[in-house]
Formats: sequence, structure tokens, C-alpha cells
Amino acid sequence: MKNFIKTFTAVVFAAILFAACSEDPVSPQLENISGKWEGPITHPAYDGGNLKLTILDDNGSISGTFTIRLSKNNFVQNYSGSVSGTKVSSNNYNLQLEGSNFTWICDLDLNSKSLTLSGDWESSQSPGINGTVSVDKQ
Repeated sequence: MKNFIKTFTAVVFAAILFAACSEDPVSPQLENISGKWEGPITHPAYDGGNLKLTILDDNGSISGTFTIRLSKNNFVQNYSGSVSGTKVSSNNYNLQLEGSNFTWICDLDLNSKSLTLSGDWESSQSPGINGTVSVDKQ
């Protein structure tokens, strides 16, 4: 009976230890989105694109710069400009990407676990021109 209790106790202890170690740790909430971000961006006139953001988040007031590289077939177009915007809620941001001849309004959600900002953008000058963004913190 003593051996049974020892074995049973060891099995229960191992099961509890395994369960505790196999759970995903809780990701801390990202305090702000300052830093470098990079990832794909879509545009209806291009086959693919890449967006790089450098962001300063000052208590929810967003500023910074961006570069976009869009491609179609063998043609590549590069854009750059400024970023401005605000933190709307704990995980939602409204950003404006302003280039020399366009402004894109982005509605982005933050996934604190994967450190990804993703969502949609729309041209403020040309309604109907829109796409998606998904950038990861670098």
C-alpha cells in the first residue's frame, strides 16, 4: 500500500508539473508601439508589397516614418513619407501614412502575443482603393 501511495503521488505530481509547463505563458500587454515594424502590404494595382514603419508612440500619440516597396511583374515602385495617428483603445490604432501624393488611413489591431499590427488601409483621396497591412515588431 505504501508503494501504491508513493507511485500515485509521483504520477499526480508529474501530471501537475507537465500541465503547468505546457500552458502558454500570458503575454504582457505592450505598453506602446514605439520601434521598427515590417511586413506585407497589399494594393489592388500591385502583385505584392512590403511596408517598413519606424514609430514613436508618445502616450498614444503616434508619429514616425514609413517606406513602402510595391511590385508588379518586373516593375518596382518605392514610396516613403510620414506616419501620424492615435491609439484608439488598448489594442487598436488609427494611423495615417502620408506620402508626397497620397494619404492612406490605416485601422490596425495590435496582437501583443505575436507583436503584430494588422488591419486595413484605405486611400483618403481615392475611395475604393484599399488593402491590408500586417507588420511585425523587429
